[in-house]
Amino acid sequence: MKLLIIVGMLMLIGGVSAMSIDFFYSEQCGHCKQVYPIVSDLSNKHNINFLDVNKGSYNIQGVPLVKIRTNDCREIELVGSQEIPQYLQCELGEMTTKECPTYSGEPNPETQSWFIR
Repeated sequence: MKLLIIVGMLMLIGGVSAMSIDFFYSEQCGHCKQVYPIVSDLSNKHNINFLDVNKGSYNIQGVPLVKIRTNDCREIELVGSQEIPQYLQCELGEMTTKECPTYSGEPNPETQSWFIR
């Protein structure tokens, strides 16, 4: 029982346990160019698929976009050059300088953000 509690606490501290992480971008996109170095740095610790939308057919609305599919069957989407840098590190358990925002599960209709600020 103690081991189960410790494992559960480590999972909470460590962020999301991701099954897959996809980063959709375009080489022509200015916002993608801003976000790319941040995602690239995190790819040193996490297996991130870099998907150029100009070289494939994807059912997405726009770029930059990060899709995280978790081991508990949730799908988290981070969109744009503001949301991705703000929340990707938190979602992957890499945030060390400040507290992570709470994931709400439903987007705020006013901001379209999935996080409680």
